Amino acid sequence: MQLRSIYLWLLLGTLILPMCPLAAMDRDQWTVATTPAGTLFFAIGAGIARALQDQLGVRASPRPYGSPSRCIPLLNQDDVALALHSSLDAARAFDGLTPYSHANRDIRLIARVLPMMNGYLVRASSNFYSIDDIRGARMVNELRGSHAQTLLANAVLATGGLSVADIQPYAAAHVVESVEALIEGRVDVAISALGTAASQRADASVSGGIRALALGSLATDAFMRERMAGSRTAIANPAPNMAGVETPTLVAGYDTFLSSNVHVTESDVYTITMTIVEKWTDLQRDYPALRAIGADELFVPDTDIPYHSGAERAYRELGFWRARN
Repeated sequence: MQLRSIYLWLLLGTLILPMCPLAAMDRDQWTVATTPAGTLFFAIGAGIARALQDQLGVRASPRPYGSPSRCIPLLNQDDVALALHSSLDAARAFDGLTPYSHANRDIRLIARVLPMMNGYLVRASSNFYSIDDIRGARMVNELRGSHAQTLLANAVLATGGLSVADIQPYAAAHVVESVEALIEGRVDVAISALGTAASQRADASVSGGIRALALGSLATDAFMRERMAGSRTAIANPAPNMAGVETPTLVAGYDTFLSSNVHVTESDVYTITMTIVEKWTDLQRDYPALRAIGADELFVPDTDIPYHSGAERAYRELGFWRARN
């Protein structure tokens, strides 16, 4: 009787095996395009790749690129199957706006993995409290490594009724250089995402600490979207890691997405989406930045790019899918 039971279990296993996600995958190797090694996007991309590999038995790894303007076109033409990028870059890439030479209409969203908030940082000892106050200030308004961040800075200025002509503009190569310029007193306003090591370093290095400026009095979600697709407003709340945020502050927000393309099958993206939902708690444990949203917030209805049909199928089954606002 015992041998018969074992035989029946083995037979049942062979019948169930073809129904598991691994057997349904059409590809057995996956690359997640990210920003350079050492960045938050690269770390998260590595975590997602490991989750796919552990859960599905496929080969998966992150691949760093110098900028989104390189990896998004590769995603569009299926040279890579997955990519992490901001909603700012994706919106411009989809429509073929500078710095993209053509419309990248084949990219499709899988999941929002991280909401981002930009900080426009000043010394806490200054008289600057919102973008309305910074006329004539020395401001980092250009990050040479990110055209999208430069355009977002212009949209932020507009919330205070200002343009580049109303400030003393300063160009930095990247966020680290931007923050360094504030620490050294070469600028009055620097750009850095809130809650990051760069903003915490500025707070620790500047005498009296830093303050994150509120958006100007014209700021609304519609105002931001009209001037910079993929952006919105967000409320930054005081927290141990939110250097410069002393009270709830209206700031510029955008999202980080994991995306694929129309060449990847619905079944593969469905399996990937379900895997990310299932492993979301584990990913949050390993990457604290992901704790900002729950698994039911991986889908957001108001996006500039369509979701992949496989992701839509997964979110509908899970009850996460909602109509556009």
